Amino acid sequence: MPTFVVGDVHGHVEPLVRLLRDAGLVDERIAWSGADARLWFIGDLVDRGPDGVGALDLVMRLEREGDVRCLLGNHEAGLVAAYRYPAVECGVPGVTFGMVWEANGGVASDLARLRPEHLAWIERLPAVAQEGDRLLVHSDTDGYLRYGGDVASICAEVSRTVAGDDVVALDGLLETLADRSAFVEPDRLDRLLGALGCERVVHGHTPIWYATGIAPTDATAPLVYAGGRATNVDHCLFAGGPGFITEL
Repeated sequence: MPTFVVGDVHGHVEPLVRLLRDAGLVDERIAWSGADARLWFIGDLVDRGPDGVGALDLVMRLEREGDVRCLLGNHEAGLVAAYRYPAVECGVPGVTFGMVWEANGGVASDLARLRPEHLAWIERLPAVAQEGDRLLVHSDTDGYLRYGGDVASICAEVSRTVAGDDVVALDGLLETLADRSAFVEPDRLDRLLGALGCERVVHGHTPIWYATGIAPTDATAPLVYAGGRATNVDHCLFAGGPGFITEL
């Protein structure tokens, strides 16, 4: 069974559809055509781009049509926080969840179009997943281990946090998911992989141009680093990157 991963979409539905068609995963009607392939979205479907809710709708539909799955990104969690607690202060006095969401690329039309079914779907998204010897995460952080010592425990606790009414816990999750660049530190990479029984990690969150200094338009393939143990698939779509789909 072939397994594919798509990096951060950030509301850019048109280039996403192009990538999926080019990979043979959807047809001209944008219906699933990937047969028995598995497709993972690494998270961050929303914010920074023109149609985050459209990206949610597309992935939710494809999930019903094929073996399509999506991780929770920090921007999905932030969107939920802004929707539920727009005027509630988060970790900094005078700064609200709504203000943080807007500063991080929140799009007003996404917030206005968000429906209960979107919220329920986001609440169920896994925080981490395992494919063979690979760990799939959105953010390049070892902070996931604050939520449990195995994949199932982490996913359950993060989902409880997103769906719950503890704003302090939600703020802590947003801070954890905002962390980045942990995997350039061997000890932190070892800690995460060792705890979860994996050999390699695949992540998004940190655009390849940010990590390397290349132009976004030159981000045409995943960034493999840490001696081959880490792969960054954030293809910089929101910054004008052409995008790519990675086969594991």
